[in-house]
Amino acid sequence: MDKIYNFLTEKWLIADESFARLLATVLPAIKAGNTNDVEKRLTNEITAYATTPYLADRWELDDGSLPANSVAVINLEGPLYSWETFRLERLLIQALNNDKIAGVVLWINGPGGMALHVDIAAALIEKAEKPIAAYIAGTMASAHFWIGTAAARTFIASPLCTVGSVGTMGTYMNFKEFYKLNGIDYRDIYPDSSDLKNRWFRDIAEKNDETRVKKELEDLHSHFAKDVAKYLGIEYNPEEPVFRGEIFNGDEAVNAGYVDQFGSFQDAVTWVLAQATIRETSLIVP
Repeated sequence: MDKIYNFLTEKWLIADESFARLLATVLPAIKAGNTNDVEKRLTNEITAYATTPYLADRWELDDGSLPANSVAVINLEGPLYSWETFRLERLLIQALNNDKIAGVVLWINGPGGMALHVDIAAALIEKAEKPIAAYIAGTMASAHFWIGTAAARTFIASPLCTVGSVGTMGTYMNFKEFYKLNGIDYRDIYPDSSDLKNRWFRDIAEKNDETRVKKELEDLHSHFAKDVAKYLGIEYNPEEPVFRGEIFNGDEAVNAGYVDQFGSFQDAVTWVLAQATIRETSLIVP
């Protein structure tokens, strides 16, 4: 039930069409009371493995037989739920603390997701002592864009790939009519001493006033956009389309500097290994 609650109340960094499709699959199951089905639909597990330059073999990150100078690959595909962002943090820490792993490639094809902890995961990537590259296999939008731009190098597979969607959105769902239809008298009762409790929700429900929640979303958007500007090494200008939610194809993204270069997954792995070698050499040479 925690996942369902978070899904209904979380702030989102996700492309709108993807969120609409997600709602279309989840809400009918919620309405039918089929919570088990909803939990399954909200499972999109981030996976990881380690590989070598020729990509022929795979190992678990904690495998004792893992060869030296392996590269960890973390797959970020589909909507990013907050519980999976926590998993991403754990996998990153595991890879960065493993002496046999030279660096990390983030394999990305995602429309974004929940906002919680995305800034923390991105900061962990940006500050990592080992090289981290992002490989864009299809889409790197919104929350995924925040995370991907934090990598030291970004590779995009094709001009048909898309990146961007730096923006925020919130959801408001009031189930009181549903309760009435089912004969349930549901009331929210607050004492005068906690008049600001859940104020944004009450403002919408009672006065159709979205001012408070929009302010929260604007603050989140500002933090998101300024982080992306820092990671891209460009000046933050709120009037620029990239900071207002625009989506760019591969050619546009590379030409504007939002992605470093076109390249294959193997290019990303090779770059990580090369950077790890350079770093190791610099530590040896006085």
